[in-house]
Amino acid sequence: MHSAAKQCACNTPRVRVEHARDRDAIAPRIEAFDYQPSASRPIIDACQRANTGLAREIRRTATNCELAPKIQTSLLAQQGQQWIITLLTQARQVFYKLHENQNIQNVKDIVQHILIWIENAWEQLQFQYYNAHINVRGLYRQIKSLYNNEVSKRELAFCLAGLIAGTLIGYYIGINWGHVSHHMHHIKAVICHHYIGIEGVSMIDDAEMPIIERSNELLVQVKAASVNVVDTKICYGYSKIYRRLLNSDKHKELPVTLGRDCTGIVIGIGQNVINFDIGDEVLLAVPSWAPGTMAEYIVVTETQVVKRPKLFTFEASASLPYSGCLAWDALVNRSVIQEGNAKGKRVLIYGGNTPVGCILTQLVKLWGGYVVTMSRPNAIPVSKALGADDVIPLDDSDVEKELQLHDKFDSIFYTGGQPINERILKQHLMPHGSYVSTVPEQLTSDSLGFIFGSIFAGCVRIKLLVQYVLGFNMHQWKEGSKINATYLQALCDLVDADQLQMVVDRVYGPYNIEQALYHILDPNAIGSTIITFQ
Repeated sequence: MHSAAKQCACNTPRVRVEHARDRDAIAPRIEAFDYQPSASRPIIDACQRANTGLAREIRRTATNCELAPKIQTSLLAQQGQQWIITLLTQARQVFYKLHENQNIQNVKDIVQHILIWIENAWEQLQFQYYNAHINVRGLYRQIKSLYNNEVSKRELAFCLAGLIAGTLIGYYIGINWGHVSHHMHHIKAVICHHYIGIEGVSMIDDAEMPIIERSNELLVQVKAASVNVVDTKICYGYSKIYRRLLNSDKHKELPVTLGRDCTGIVIGIGQNVINFDIGDEVLLAVPSWAPGTMAEYIVVTETQVVKRPKLFTFEASASLPYSGCLAWDALVNRSVIQEGNAKGKRVLIYGGNTPVGCILTQLVKLWGGYVVTMSRPNAIPVSKALGADDVIPLDDSDVEKELQLHDKFDSIFYTGGQPINERILKQHLMPHGSYVSTVPEQLTSDSLGFIFGSIFAGCVRIKLLVQYVLGFNMHQWKEGSKINATYLQALCDLVDADQLQMVVDRVYGPYNIEQALYHILDPNAIGSTIITFQ
């Protein structure tokens, strides 16, 4: 055949293969120039066989064009495998050189050489990736051909499913392994594990050690925390809906850590913290829905913390943050009394022996107001020592008749303690005067059912989204707006200037948390009740 083809090529001047332009012509057309009818039959047969070989070569070329992406993908896989093998070889050589060579400069050169090689390899891999057009079906046919048609679609599907499942399981194990390793150190904490009241509170010694997760956070070793009336309400589920909506992860549900404020020492800081350093002694307060502070260690954002006064101990300073912020907000933002206009104003403080009442008495007196407090008989000396001009005892006498003996007041503050009908107090308020209550308000959201609770949750999330877009702090929700680092700093400045005194009634250890909670509810308690972790 080959000899005949050569003879045809010699006797026939030119043979040209073209595709017909006619739509009906689908086969190549062979045109012979200078054809001689007298040519022998064997030569014609040889030419036809040669043309048939050319057509077969054309079809083979077309098939190769179709397989080009597949071959490119295969080459990419082989090249990737070769790069991995080369990388391992390079790493082993580097290890041997580092082991044998003690020259630091040589080590730097080797490392630099490896980094340059990895960078170049990565660029080549990116180039190959973006220029490779992977055909899924073609890839399957390649895998099938590699295994001599022994791989079915079902087996391939099981293989891919196994790879995906193994990847997910490995990722899950890695995340949880890392999570457990971060929390191997257990700490003491006071928690509420059921919303059944004070009986549902206990101290545990296997709480997870918190860690800094954001760049603006501080890790604080808690020295002391105060017990507030709101802690007793949390034991019954107070603010549980807001807690579920405004917190993340494990802080949404039970158990709930108690404590609304604390003092302590900074032992860890995030990368972007600029106002605090390790070793700083600080104090802070948090709203009722936030994670509590009655634990040996807590993590808080930098904006919630201020440096504590040096004139008092950790236990005494712990009585200031939460109660002080409530008192400052009630006086400055919710009453007619201001620092510049308080002189000569008559102010009644019901519950002058409560933590908030003790601070209010001092602030109003400091600003020049006339202060009348209503306190239990055992607290009268303390109220007078804090600056009260007059004290109405809360004993068996008729409170309403006692109030009638006094002129009306520009502002009345109800801070808790012995229960009373607020209508009686409001009757002794001057026109355009202000009545302010600092006790925890009743939250309707805690008693909503599923349907109305879902609607309420949607409204809260929309408002949170708006606040996020506008750049507002999420901690300014509900009574969170009353807890402000600016207020704390102003109070600390007054303490450092010896113009504000701390009043502490009793100090308990975390094991005696039930006694501390019952004590804060006692109308005869004077000032703050403290839990110490020292």
